[in-house]
Amino acid sequence: MPTAPVTDSASSGLDETVRNEDLDVGELARRAKQSAANIKTVHVVADIVSDGKGTKLDLKVDRGSEEFQGTIEQNGVRLEVRRIGDAMYVRGDEQAYRSLVGTVDGEFAAKLLAGKWLKGDANSEKLRGVRSITTVADPGAALKDFPEDGVKLPVETINNRRMIPLTGPPGRDDGKVYIEAQGGKPYPVLIVSKGSKSSGSISYGDFDVPVKVTAPPAAEVVEIPDRGTTSSTPRPGSTA
Repeated sequence: MPTAPVTDSASSGLDETVRNEDLDVGELARRAKQSAANIKTVHVVADIVSDGKGTKLDLKVDRGSEEFQGTIEQNGVRLEVRRIGDAMYVRGDEQAYRSLVGTVDGEFAAKLLAGKWLKGDANSEKLRGVRSITTVADPGAALKDFPEDGVKLPVETINNRRMIPLTGPPGRDDGKVYIEAQGGKPYPVLIVSKGSKSSGSISYGDFDVPVKVTAPPAAEVVEIPDRGTTSSTPRPGSTA
């Protein structure tokens, strides 16, 4: 399974003299949540199927500014995405734009815009879905409601890294949250789910590695009209 590389530069203030694998399940989960809360930037790689719909992500995210860059793929439609401040940039091929516009304008828009970056307000209704998908960039999210009767399983080695799997009590389909076992801060580094409604994996790494997002060249940018509905075809010639 694809995973983000793990680097360790975040500061959590935890006592790191105790090996993560020697902690009981409750203390390990608590420390992992605390470590995750202090992470400022993260590289997240996800491959998820939910209600029959597939989503793949490869994003580098600044959790403070909410700026990010990377790729999003849903049901075979792949987009490059960048967010800088309140500006969101999205680029796709003809198939992607045909799917996004999804009206009689779709074929025209697909050919006109292929390879171009669309620029819009990150807070707009049209781009809300792109923005909200970055909620997976919280490594501690899976531990927020971790049950008191959760279970710590034996250490596993995945991609040559030793990880401690945590899961819910027997009989529950909670998947697994893998915690870094190789010393240092107990970061949540991998989530694996095999549920009936949702399955897949999300990996986290490059903690606190600076994320610098740059705007595309102005000549490659098309402004998304801030009016009407998604049937409006963006017009070329706008500047970034």
